[in-house]
Amino acid sequence: MAGAGAGTLGESRFAATAETTGTAERAEEPAVVPPSYEDWLAGVTQARESSERDAAISASGLEGTEPAVVLAPGDEVAEGLAKGARNLELPPWSKGRYGSAIGRAVHGVLQAVDLSTGDGLDDAVAAQAVAEGVVGHEDLMSDLVLAALDSDLVRQAAERRHWRETYVGTVDDDGAVLEGYVDLIYAEDDGTLVVVDYKTDAVASGAYESRRIYYAPQLLAYARCVADATAAPVRAELLFLHPERAVRVPV
Repeated sequence: MAGAGAGTLGESRFAATAETTGTAERAEEPAVVPPSYEDWLAGVTQARESSERDAAISASGLEGTEPAVVLAPGDEVAEGLAKGARNLELPPWSKGRYGSAIGRAVHGVLQAVDLSTGDGLDDAVAAQAVAEGVVGHEDLMSDLVLAALDSDLVRQAAERRHWRETYVGTVDDDGAVLEGYVDLIYAEDDGTLVVVDYKTDAVASGAYESRRIYYAPQLLAYARCVADATAAPVRAELLFLHPERAVRVPV
């Protein structure tokens, strides 16, 4: 009897029905009309073009294509004669990968040091020298940072609300994300937000206009990001750092 019961239970549980065999009547679904060739091609073309665009763009990648300015510290070059290729003589603190390491180290210190007093300078310089592999060049790093701290631009920032190494982003006209990190932002008394970008390029006195043009796309991208996020008026400034001074260049 136990075996018969088990068999009966299985028959009832797994008996075929119209639903399991697919014989039940179902409502007819409307036929799908394929698009015309022209509509299909337009859709494929739009998808292809969209996929070829960058989903995100870094503002720092928008630098211009002007040749690098060629200089040694203290050089004076006539207006319009300060352009040249990057492989010509430059002071070592601004050349190639070595220059990039010094620049990153200086940026790192300026993120940490007290902008008003310079407190924490020595410790920050020592830490960044190790982090960037430029131990032995702490004096140069300190000079570049002190030049920034002594500039009227950073002094103004230190006396007001300011933000350092700030992530900003917006969406450009093509739908791509435009993003980047701003070295320094501060609020003027009238509510204007000032975007400041530090540069460790070695630039002659007659060449700042060339460098302004070179970096303008990057700075204007930062300004657009900040304006879109805050709806406040925004202006952008470059601050070129030299061991003996800093030069402020509005964009």
